[in-house]
Amino acid sequence: MVKLSQLQLDGQKVEGTNSVAYLVAEKYNSDLSGKTDSEKAEISQWMSMSARHGPSERQVFSQTINEHLAGRTFLVSNYLSLADLVAFGNVHAFMESLSSQKRFSWSNLSRWFDLIQHTVPTEALAKAGLKLVEIDLNAPAPSKKQPAASTEKEKGGAGNETTKKDKKDKKDGQAKKEKPKQQQQQPAKEELEIAPSLIDLRVGHIIKVEKHPDADALYVEDVEVGEPEPRKVVSGLVRFIPIENMSNRDVVLVCNLKPAAMRGVKSYAMVLCATSPDGNAVEFVEPPKGSKPGDRVYFEGFEGREPMDLLKPKLKIFETIQPGLFTNDNREAGWYDADKKFHKLLVGGSICTTATIASGSLK
Repeated sequence: MVKLSQLQLDGQKVEGTNSVAYLVAEKYNSDLSGKTDSEKAEISQWMSMSARHGPSERQVFSQTINEHLAGRTFLVSNYLSLADLVAFGNVHAFMESLSSQKRFSWSNLSRWFDLIQHTVPTEALAKAGLKLVEIDLNAPAPSKKQPAASTEKEKGGAGNETTKKDKKDKKDGQAKKEKPKQQQQQPAKEELEIAPSLIDLRVGHIIKVEKHPDADALYVEDVEVGEPEPRKVVSGLVRFIPIENMSNRDVVLVCNLKPAAMRGVKSYAMVLCATSPDGNAVEFVEPPKGSKPGDRVYFEGFEGREPMDLLKPKLKIFETIQPGLFTNDNREAGWYDADKKFHKLLVGGSICTTATIASGSLK
């Protein structure tokens, strides 16, 4: 299993978690290593990334997994692989240490973790020294303050009836004074309507790009977005877009996500991309010709609505909207609402598109 670092099988002795995992996959289920060359490469990247994250870096690795799993079930493609098993073993102790509130706030990670631990046989978990972690994906109930216990009943003896009467009179007097205050109740807060217009989408222009110093799968970009300084953005696009095709490109940026550190480099936005239905291709969502950095990008039917300054992670606004983000058969980017109506993604009335990907998911 994933925490084993040494194994002897059929007379062959191997050491290292990843080597053990590959040997077990070769012996019992070769699909765990990947079904295509591209999947094998991506699985290898995740296993290498897991190996580089020791105990002190598990929070960073867990955050990377949580962000990657938005709209995904498994780390690679649509089936269980060694990437999931090895990563699961890496973050198990960290997940075990989290509070219910924290697990709920990292919903993608928790959902995936719970799926993996119930997919792997219980006896295999036990052999690896792992145990089931109770995961509750429902929002934790707010704690209720217990009223202070009365001490009057605990006090006995003569003269207590007089004390009770004095306190009752005092309490009645306070109630009369406080009555007007009770009538001045605060108006109920309006419930937030989750809509794609809450997402701050803007045209960006990539002016500089380089490989992440500590992550083979990540680029670090400087992106102009109509602000005094470019934004630093970290993107997991190395496997899909050559570095020479990254620079001097117009893109669509999600600008109001909470900044997140990716392997030690903080990212202040996310580049919106389309993924092909088979998962083998990823392309930029491209603004229409003539767009300028900082131009507002919006969904058809939601014109003129202001986005939030910052998408609060607890509200899960992007996570709620993202499953409806797609390109249509004409490669036009947009959002399908609950009634399956397609709202095109626009800049100044013109449509954002992709180069070749039709019917692809956006994230």
